[in-house]
Amino acid sequence: MPETLRVAAELAERLVGLVEEFFGPGTASVEGSFAKGTMVRGREEVDVFVHFKPGVPVEKASQMVLARGVEIVRSLGGVVRLRYASHPYVEGFVRGLRVNIVPCYDVEYGRWITPVDRTPHHTRYVKKTMDEGMADETRLLKAFLMNDGLYGAEIRVRGFSGYVCELLIIKHGSFSALLERVAGWRPPVVLDGDASEYQEAVMILPDPVDRSRNAAAAVSLTSLSKFILKSKLFLRKPAKSFFTGRPRAEISLEDRRFMGMVFDVPEKPPDVLWGELQKTMNGLGRALTTHGYRPLRMECWLDGFKAVILYELDTLTLPAVYLHVGPPVWSRSAVEFVEEQARKEDVAACPWVSGDRLYSLRRRKYTNAVDFVRHLVDQDLAAVSKELKPYLKKMTTTTDPQQILSTLSQEGKAFFEEFIRACPSFIALYNSSH
Repeated sequence: MPETLRVAAELAERLVGLVEEFFGPGTASVEGSFAKGTMVRGREEVDVFVHFKPGVPVEKASQMVLARGVEIVRSLGGVVRLRYASHPYVEGFVRGLRVNIVPCYDVEYGRWITPVDRTPHHTRYVKKTMDEGMADETRLLKAFLMNDGLYGAEIRVRGFSGYVCELLIIKHGSFSALLERVAGWRPPVVLDGDASEYQEAVMILPDPVDRSRNAAAAVSLTSLSKFILKSKLFLRKPAKSFFTGRPRAEISLEDRRFMGMVFDVPEKPPDVLWGELQKTMNGLGRALTTHGYRPLRMECWLDGFKAVILYELDTLTLPAVYLHVGPPVWSRSAVEFVEEQARKEDVAACPWVSGDRLYSLRRRKYTNAVDFVRHLVDQDLAAVSKELKPYLKKMTTTTDPQQILSTLSQEGKAFFEEFIRACPSFIALYNSSH
């Protein structure tokens, strides 16, 4: 880590110099975890912000940073990727480190033009409030969260951002004191402020730089719940494996049924693709549920320019007929139901009365989950992303886990194995120690 910090310091100085050569003296600043002394192994990155005056249009500022940022990263021998937050920015990889070059505005407190305008204020707040010991505690918290995929506010993770980690340590003083409190949390967790001001949030942590903003708004109920349970287990039996361990539990496929869809995706910023992919996964999941193929679990993954949607289902096949529940006989629609069922070509048994309600038997057109999903996609019958529709029509759909694995990178294979394992790392590690 000391060598990484030295490289990061050199790289930050070089990036600031190259930015200011083009945009002028005083236009660049180093932000993020490196600037605050809370950078953790595995998430080494240098964030350089380019400051604009409020009169410069957002689109113009973004385009200027994109054009010059790409040149800078390439001049340092790095590779470039364009990303989007509230507006585009440049992400690159130089000397093994991630670098971000981001446009922002020099504005008065509270007069934000873009959401990232708060970031320099965040950096100043943390550096002013946090001492070296608390920085160490923050790195400990980040490592604790990272080992189970709970670190990061991006759509893919919906976990705890670096800034939220810093605020939690500032508020509680230490990692151990924080975990003692977390173990007693019950969602929704209100750490400060009025819950009614932040609709639908499962965790409320007002940003001290902007009290109208919930710094923990991105945290999902699942991520928060995992943090609570992991804290309980760690306090019951502390171990280094909670920070660095990976489970070696056997993966069993016996008596389980999986369905996977693999398809290409367009070249778009990852956060945009993740949102569209999750919308598609949920839309197909609802359709499967409605038609009797009950998804027990579902997950999705981006593997470069390939996407994977996985379902674990309670069944892959359904009976040829199903019970269709009609209205009560006293309902105004009872006669219409009798007439309608008589006209249906897929009726296997015409309506009958049981109790006070009408029923009929209907034939399923698709009794196989794979065929049913193909039908949904081909006929545009599911609520999926419009951007992904043409790619879905060319997807490979299979119930063979080995066929899914054969299409994935090593990182994708690791995701698939974790999906099959189901049990989070911290639970598996805790159980293996007993």
